Amino acid sequence: MGSSSTGQLSATSGPSAPSDRPTAAPTASRIEGDGVLPVLVGDPIDLGTLTGRIVYDDFEDIFTVRPDGSDGQVVTDRPGSEFDAAWSPDGASIVYRDSRRGINTDDEIYVVNADGTEATNLTNDPANDWGPDWSPDGQWIAFNSDRDGMPLRGYLMDPTGANVRPIDADVWFEYPSFSPDGRHIVFMGHAGSDYDVFTVELATGETSRLTDSPGSDGWPVWSPDGSTIAFTTERDDCLRAAPDQDCWRGDAPGEHHDIWLMDADGGNQRRLSPEVGQFVAWSPDGDHLLVSGHALFVIRPDGTGRSEIRPPGSAYPLGGIPDWVD
Repeated sequence: MGSSSTGQLSATSGPSAPSDRPTAAPTASRIEGDGVLPVLVGDPIDLGTLTGRIVYDDFEDIFTVRPDGSDGQVVTDRPGSEFDAAWSPDGASIVYRDSRRGINTDDEIYVVNADGTEATNLTNDPANDWGPDWSPDGQWIAFNSDRDGMPLRGYLMDPTGANVRPIDADVWFEYPSFSPDGRHIVFMGHAGSDYDVFTVELATGETSRLTDSPGSDGWPVWSPDGSTIAFTTERDDCLRAAPDQDCWRGDAPGEHHDIWLMDADGGNQRRLSPEVGQFVAWSPDGDHLLVSGHALFVIRPDGTGRSEIRPPGSAYPLGGIPDWVD
């Protein structure tokens, strides 16, 4: 999925024809790859040892599954697009984007019980609302909206949809993620043509820019211990990377996305894996990351152990915008 200033989507979860990925260079010459093949480094993660539950989507409906691919459940199955889900901290509820009238046509934010019952519209606004994330204490849901015109702004509401208030961040605001202490939000925003990753302190509105690379950076998520932020970047695409660096080609020129990590202050930015990945979530214990690209897979923060999550008998890889709860 890609997101522009209008929130337009483009699928990235379908399989593609594989080709050789980069290997060690015998010289300093640049190596190009496409990032499609799995990057297998280190012992694979034993999915059976992982706990909790994962929510994901196919950009039409929302599903949940155990990390080993078992016990799959359908959460939404109404006509039209329902996706972009996030767990409540207790795992009892899921908040998500309802686009059943068409993408960017009165998008609403709904909450539903984890078993798919009692779906409720929280926003009830003619504007477009999406990108929900639940605060760690369960008291607030952050989201972005064009209800006050453009640019997109951030808002908070309680889990009933009441007490809506703006977030005082004077920059384009999209796809928020709370810090573990609930005091800050990391989000993707921009003041020009490219997205970058920003943080805002909720009490003061103080906003800090964490990335400034060629191409867009976005869809950031905070680690459970607060030390690290995972995010998506285009900087490794062959149209973006420096001429003396290895690079990867996307489905279209300039659109290769992969996952990077950085410290919470924006320092120590490093690649997790060059494999295609556009959405990412942390495991509840922070020991693994869940990446959605051409497949849905789990990987360690050091880039090792990649293991794909796929229910038994499933003919297609999973994808969408995932989240993970204990």
